[in-house]
Amino acid sequence: MRDRLKKYIFLIFIISIISYGISEYYSRKIEGEVEVYKQRNEIVYNTYRVLYHMTAIKEVLYTIQYGMFQSDYVIKEHLKELDEVIENLSRKISYVFYTGKDDDLFRSYAHHVEVIANLSPKIIEKVNFILTHQEENIKMEALKEAIEGGEGLEIFFYEIDDFLDAENSRITESIPLLILKARRIRNVTNILFFISVVITAYVMFYSCKGFRGLSDFIKSIKGGDYSCKIDGNNEACVKEVVSAFNTVLGKIKEGEKESESMTITDPLTGVYNRRYFDLRIHEEINRCVRYSTIFSISMIDIDHFKQINDTFGHQVGDAVLKEVVMLIKQNIRDTDIVARYGGEEFMVIYPCTPRSGVLTQVERLRTIIEAHKFADLEGQVTVSIGAADSAGKSSPEQIIQEADSSLYAAKRNGRNRCVIVGITA
Repeated sequence: MRDRLKKYIFLIFIISIISYGISEYYSRKIEGEVEVYKQRNEIVYNTYRVLYHMTAIKEVLYTIQYGMFQSDYVIKEHLKELDEVIENLSRKISYVFYTGKDDDLFRSYAHHVEVIANLSPKIIEKVNFILTHQEENIKMEALKEAIEGGEGLEIFFYEIDDFLDAENSRITESIPLLILKARRIRNVTNILFFISVVITAYVMFYSCKGFRGLSDFIKSIKGGDYSCKIDGNNEACVKEVVSAFNTVLGKIKEGEKESESMTITDPLTGVYNRRYFDLRIHEEINRCVRYSTIFSISMIDIDHFKQINDTFGHQVGDAVLKEVVMLIKQNIRDTDIVARYGGEEFMVIYPCTPRSGVLTQVERLRTIIEAHKFADLEGQVTVSIGAADSAGKSSPEQIIQEADSSLYAAKRNGRNRCVIVGITA
């Protein structure tokens, strides 16, 4: 009898491991798809930046041609940023091709982007030559060539605009499908586990009379309740199998919690991570368009955080991050979403809230953090906050860019302040 029961228990473990393996395999596939769409999303954003810088450089060249040029500071900044963006753009396009996740739409605009990326260095070289050369005739000849090169790229600009609109729509539509896939994987895993439990329990009804009480347990598992426990009697076979069932259930619950937390939360602070933020802000922008509502975001950056790490060590820096998260969570609404965006930067999404309602909230949060006494740190910790809302915007990138610009303005004006579209609290 005991040997037979051990075989049944072993079968449960095997099926559970297979279920977990299937779930893990498809979860990794979804993570790969999310990463590809993230890269494609960044390609769209960086392509817009290339078009912006190229247009700005062309306008400056016209001012040189008509004798209205005053300072080379602006054009040098555009040249520097254009060079960095092109390098980043080429790397991300190569990543998508390497993963084999390209399609006809991607190949179409990727080709145009690569043409621009290949021709841009020549235009940058010409512009640098114009800025540094003194002889007027040679300078004007180079200027003419640079302008002609820029005008030659305009046809690619117009075609890329159409491609980028289609790509942005595709990315936005794909996010809910990925979430649906993740839910289906979890449902399949639960069904497989349930089947293994039912088959094994059914066989055990004939092996041990003490398992007549398994019907309530089976109903609980069928309803998705893994918190239930089997209460056995004093029969030896019952005790052994009850212990095994409860162990398996415990492992299943631990695995589910760990899997969910690893995919959507930041392991250090416990708040949502960048991946979950990207999914939620797409959902919010879709809701905003569908129901004509407005939502806001705030970008929170800890001032001089690198200095804290360098002076007191990374353990103290980690403790500061956790305390800042605690203060943020204590001073936002239950419906608001806080996520770690990267390093010492955090994002908060305020659903159904225009920027007029956010300024008061972020300023209150800033003063609370400024006045807080941090446990492992002597001295004051302050934050700079930039905020923006969805009014007049059609993509998450536009909202994030505006919040980032506001944050930059807050830091440029001395840090420890809140800025919303040029308005400083």
